[in-house]
Amino acid sequence: MQHAVRLTDGRSLAVTDVGSLDGQVVMYLHGAIGAPLECRGDLALAIDTLGLRMLLPQRPGFGGSDPHPNRTLLDFAADLEQVADALDVQRFSVVGVSAGGPYAVACAHRLGERAKAAAVVSSLSPLCAPVDVPGLPRRVRLPLRAIAAAPHTAARLGDAAVALVARQPRLLERAMVLGAPPMDRRHVAEPATRRDTHTAFLAATSSGIGGLIEDHRVTSRPWGFPLDEVRCEVQVWHGMADAFVPADHALHLVAGLPRCRAWFDPGEGHFFFRRRVREILAALVGPVNGEDWNSRRADRHQRGRLSA
Repeated sequence: MQHAVRLTDGRSLAVTDVGSLDGQVVMYLHGAIGAPLECRGDLALAIDTLGLRMLLPQRPGFGGSDPHPNRTLLDFAADLEQVADALDVQRFSVVGVSAGGPYAVACAHRLGERAKAAAVVSSLSPLCAPVDVPGLPRRVRLPLRAIAAAPHTAARLGDAAVALVARQPRLLERAMVLGAPPMDRRHVAEPATRRDTHTAFLAATSSGIGGLIEDHRVTSRPWGFPLDEVRCEVQVWHGMADAFVPADHALHLVAGLPRCRAWFDPGEGHFFFRRRVREILAALVGPVNGEDWNSRRADRHQRGRLSA
């Protein structure tokens, strides 16, 4: 089901609503290229197995969501509170993946008791702006610097690039695996991943690439709150082989958040959320039907997981 939620300032947010209407609610906060339009494969299976209701909002400027110039992380957390009001949701959890991670932490800070828990996967931290990530490949760092220095010019060039990607889907795949480790290359090359990523990107940029550029600028600025004031539990998941967001970011989150649990996997890169989605969501929502699904899987992943 698709919703167009009207906010108090007149803007509209596009929200996909899937799963069980009477299940625990999880808001999925997408990465840099937008939310999936359909929940398929392991994501759909996890939603069904855990009996969840999942809401997938597109951030301002993405797809059917109206722009919100000069917004902050906390502004979007306030938007999600209005989404919850409109859809009659009292309490919910959030999971933020990659560029969605900072927004999930902002929700954990702003929403108080209304946020049950938050999970961040392959997330940035306030350690540094994305362009200043140590070890970031030069071919990735230079475009990010250009976006920061001249966002309007970058938007014009980006819109032309979107048209090219629409005709040549493999270009997006190549951009995603620049400097990536083998496990990420294999994942991005899978036909289902390639199809879903391409579809999500074209939907997110249907009104232009300006929303993606603004989103990058938001996560490049100071977050607007100290980590030690976040009272909600935040669960941190990170691959030690992540080439785009090094594990230093996850360690910074773990060190700064008062209530935190962490899982580090030495065998994973940046794009592992779909492979571990049932484990991540099960840890986020807790026991289902009296059974802790996550604990039953502990032995399988013990060698690759550290808890903090």
